[in-house]
Amino acid sequence: MAKVIFMHFDKSTDGIYDAKIGEPLVRLAKDKGIPMEFCKTDYSNCLVSVENISDEEPTSYMEDEELELLVEYGAITPEDAEICQQYTVSPKIRIAQMMLIKGDVLIKPFKK
Repeated sequence: MAKVIFMHFDKSTDGIYDAKIGEPLVRLAKDKGIPMEFCKTDYSNCLVSVENISDEEPTSYMEDEELELLVEYGAITPEDAEICQQYTVSPKIRIAQMMLIKGDVLIKPFKK
């Protein structure tokens, strides 16, 4: 199990939740009533900030599509995307629908 902390979404639902390793972030958020954007086509409003609070990599490996979208949205630089690809690490910004829980993380709304 992993600990997922939601912060700054809503005072009544912010808190610490248990998640299964490999569970999609959006499933956990929906199940717990976290008021998060759940976009189906334009993911630019569905970005979240992710902070690792454990030693292991906290989120799933990213597909090139997600990295390209993050660069397109200006959330990360092309250089950051290249580092993520080369070293198989996740950036601090993720598209909520594409993120799987892999360890203890703090999730906050992304501020543009």
